[in-house]
Amino acid sequence: MTRYLLAPFPLHGHVTPMVALAAELTARGHRVDVVISAPFAEVFREVGCTVTEIDIRPRGGVPEQPTFGHRMRRVRRMWDVFREQRRLTEELIGRWEQWEPAVVVADIMAIWGIRAAEAAEVPFVSFYVTYAISEEVLLDEVRRNLGPRAARLVRLLGLARIQPGLRRRVTAGAARALVNTVPELQPARESFDERFHFVGPLRREPAGTGGSAAGYADDLPWDRIEREPSLYVSTGTMFTRGPEFFRKIADAFASSRWLVVLATSHTDPADLGPLPDNVIARSYVPQSAVLARCDAFLSHGGMNSALEGLALGKPMVLVPRAADQRETARRLAETGAGVVVPAESEGARFVAAVDEVTTDENVRRRLDELSARMRQVDGPTAAAEVLEKLALEARPAMGGDR
Repeated sequence: MTRYLLAPFPLHGHVTPMVALAAELTARGHRVDVVISAPFAEVFREVGCTVTEIDIRPRGGVPEQPTFGHRMRRVRRMWDVFREQRRLTEELIGRWEQWEPAVVVADIMAIWGIRAAEAAEVPFVSFYVTYAISEEVLLDEVRRNLGPRAARLVRLLGLARIQPGLRRRVTAGAARALVNTVPELQPARESFDERFHFVGPLRREPAGTGGSAAGYADDLPWDRIEREPSLYVSTGTMFTRGPEFFRKIADAFASSRWLVVLATSHTDPADLGPLPDNVIARSYVPQSAVLARCDAFLSHGGMNSALEGLALGKPMVLVPRAADQRETARRLAETGAGVVVPAESEGARFVAAVDEVTTDENVRRRLDELSARMRQVDGPTAAAEVLEKLALEARPAMGGDR
């Protein structure tokens, strides 16, 4: 039995793959301690972890059209974030004796977990919930969007290194790195050394329809979702979309053959107004359970959603917003798993795109191939084996079992 300490970042998209890893470790008989804020504590307790709740400031969604005031508040919050990182690092160091882990696994955004591991001289593993970042990955993106001159300037000035994934602690200091993706979705894979393990998808099997400790309500018409042609729409929980987008989708599909389930996240479903009979809106739904029963997926292209869509063989219409979502969406389209539609497109374009990806035989054939390959990839098992091997290597230097 080995003792591990996990430091997730408090966002749904970051917690979900870490829970899958935690469940695998506890199933193997290991002791797993988790440090996380209260809203995400119960999902880890459900899989057998010992949870220490710490006070991490909630991260809200980023508005689709941020005002000047919102941008200024974000700038002012940068100092608060810096102070919080220092406070949490000191708190973890002060509590270290209650854990005494052999290995720490820290989300690259949970820098406090990495700093505390360094202070305790315990090996840590960087945890990437999307594809891994290297300078080459970022320069390729700049080159595509702004041209080769801009890429040369970014390299010369070292601007790429301000990205969280390129912090010295996250990259140079990590004993290993676990990346929640598959080779098809990892850009510039050759730019990463042997410490990086592309183990994705880190996901658990689709759950039932009974909700979860994360606060999902079990009030969806599951029989209709399974019986009728159904579309699941989710734009994520961080860089999500506003009421105008969801209303556009609702109106566009109102007279269609599709039953539409909208997961609106930070947008209150009440802000959408009265909805057509074939459109259902909830702030949050149990995504795995809904997606398993739907016929198509309109997605932001976040890595968890992309991997889940591939694993379940769901045709995708992709509406990315953040940089990593754009890259993942581009790669999904290149693989033939779906199409990218700009968010500002007319509603009819989305209806046409859903009809296109669900009737195209080439999309179906390619999804069947990718889904079969994904079923052969056991992300949690692969990740756990990496950690177990690292723990065995670290044990002699740390004086035996922990």
